[in-house]
Amino acid sequence: MRKGKGMILVTLAVVAVLAVAALLGACGKSKAKSSATTPTQSFTKILGHAPAGLAATIASKGTFTVVDDANYPPQSYIDKQGNLTGFDVDVAKRLGAILGVPVKIVNAPWASVLSGIPVDRFDVSIGSMTITTAREKSMAFSDPYYYTQGQVIVKQGAPILASLAAMKGKTIGVGTGTTYYDYLNKAGGINIKPYDTDASTFPDLKNGRLNGVMTADLTAGQAISSGFPFVFSGNPYYYEPLAFATEKGQADWVALLDYAVQTMHKDGTLTAMAKKWYHGFDPTQPPKAGTPSYEQALANLP
Repeated sequence: MRKGKGMILVTLAVVAVLAVAALLGACGKSKAKSSATTPTQSFTKILGHAPAGLAATIASKGTFTVVDDANYPPQSYIDKQGNLTGFDVDVAKRLGAILGVPVKIVNAPWASVLSGIPVDRFDVSIGSMTITTAREKSMAFSDPYYYTQGQVIVKQGAPILASLAAMKGKTIGVGTGTTYYDYLNKAGGINIKPYDTDASTFPDLKNGRLNGVMTADLTAGQAISSGFPFVFSGNPYYYEPLAFATEKGQADWVALLDYAVQTMHKDGTLTAMAKKWYHGFDPTQPPKAGTPSYEQALANLP
């Protein structure tokens, strides 16, 4: 079909409009791209100076690695779909959102976490690690993000072990490399049976191969709520301040971790995440007066 003059003018007008629209779109994209905040800029704003050390490396990479042991439900575990999930996983993701840097979360056995952090194998552990004097010799810690208590549990119907004296000569299961192992070991006279992780003690306690297990009150509560026939045995022995752990000598990275922890405390997201995973309970504040800290309880042993 032949085109008339009017049709040609209309076609030219349409082409012009499309060209202008494309130009404006390109300008808009360019503007949006130029206004995006880089990790280095974000870190500099938080710190008040350009990041150094590990913080600078992470800013340059644009990502960081969090290590977690998936054998500690509800802190972290593998769900039925094969995904790593739990309270600590949510906290790790929130950390990445606050710092504006994508996070990669990897699963590793607890012993590997303890040995890998001091040698920079992982950027940070967000795995409910207790701050202790011994660990501070090889690792650096953020401010505490929540608290647990060292608790003994026994099988329903078994004798209650409500004191260290009652545990003398008994076999108590604990996770290797934990505060529970160190505490009972210093107390002396207790047959300590170490396992790769706290959760690995539960089948043996259920089957009567252990007299008791010492673990975190929240971990014990999760085991009971999931169907294990256990009961709390006496009062907690101490409380534990739990924090993010990283390698020593990384002041800027620790400052960024502290900033994130403080932000989560202030904006309520830490409490919300804790209540989600701990059946409405909020362990983000220190226990009431009367329960000693782990370091105090350890020092009070003969």
